[in-house]
Amino acid sequence: MKILVISNMFPSEDYPSYGIFVKNHVCLMEEAADEIETITMKKELNKMKKIWHYLLFYCRIFLTLLFKKYDIVYLHYASHSAFPILCAKFLNRYINLVVNVHGSDVFPETPFQERLQKWVARLLKQASHVVVPSDYFKQTVIDRYQLLPEYIWISPSGGINRDLFAPQEAVKDTSTFQVGYVGRIDVDKGWDDALRGFSKFKQQSNRQAELIMVGSGKENSQKEALIQELGLQEDVRCYDLLPQEELVALYNEMDVFVFPSRRKGESLGLVGIEAMACGVPVIGSQIAGIQGYLIDGENGYFTEIGNPYSIAEKLLKFLANSEEEKQTLRSNAFHSAIRYDQLRVQKDMLAMLAYLVK
Repeated sequence: MKILVISNMFPSEDYPSYGIFVKNHVCLMEEAADEIETITMKKELNKMKKIWHYLLFYCRIFLTLLFKKYDIVYLHYASHSAFPILCAKFLNRYINLVVNVHGSDVFPETPFQERLQKWVARLLKQASHVVVPSDYFKQTVIDRYQLLPEYIWISPSGGINRDLFAPQEAVKDTSTFQVGYVGRIDVDKGWDDALRGFSKFKQQSNRQAELIMVGSGKENSQKEALIQELGLQEDVRCYDLLPQEELVALYNEMDVFVFPSRRKGESLGLVGIEAMACGVPVIGSQIAGIQGYLIDGENGYFTEIGNPYSIAEKLLKFLANSEEEKQTLRSNAFHSAIRYDQLRVQKDMLAMLAYLVK
């Protein structure tokens, strides 16, 4: 089997977490394929260079699909790659296209992404199958694009490596309550709600506490300003995006993980599952894909979307639990992540790929 994977997101040395799930997905496919080729883009901050890289990316997609033959063409992120693929498919209708859609493909976050929706809709109609990360996203795609359910498959973004994301013997100061946040510092990711909720928690609790924040993005300067405004300079430990190996150690320092996203396009929320795999309960927004694995009172707690007071309330609730109750939450969180194990996801993915080429 010969597979071509296309994605406008892929990790680099400078940005090791950017599109890491795409790289993990490619690794899952390797067992099924005799040959895998990739056409990918890495993160570029310079606007002119980014435009140039996209032009090269589009040309490479079009020419490759026109002159080379593959058993499966597997696309991650429909919106930014739809145009050259549709052009190639117009000239070669036999391209066996599988499209894996993610958050902003279906829930545009900018006016430009909104304009790309017409191309997304056309592309999904042209695909032999559409892959989504969760039950929530499957139903959303069915409703929005009027697709038949049997042509939509669920595969949770490559799953997680539970040999890596696992409980470790962390050296930590048990006198300090450690709260964690991992995610982009961008619009509606809820980093600001995490900071405000943590601040309100500290005001109501006499427990020494620290917030570990991992991530970077367009709102980095706003984050630093809010930390100053809330007087949390000594209570927040910040990191840029980290390789997964370093991230695991930080998960294992956390007592609880805060996932305060406000995005309807949170198609799965892999960071919450990574935290759970490390035995860390999750306090998360009752929204989108997070609802697929977070069970209130069992492996964490739901919070009201966009409400820092709700985050503070649930942090206090977790802290008030007995040690036995906390351990039950940790154990349940750990077991909740099992169904997202990379090997299970790989087995299902291999069966799907075999079905597509039979």
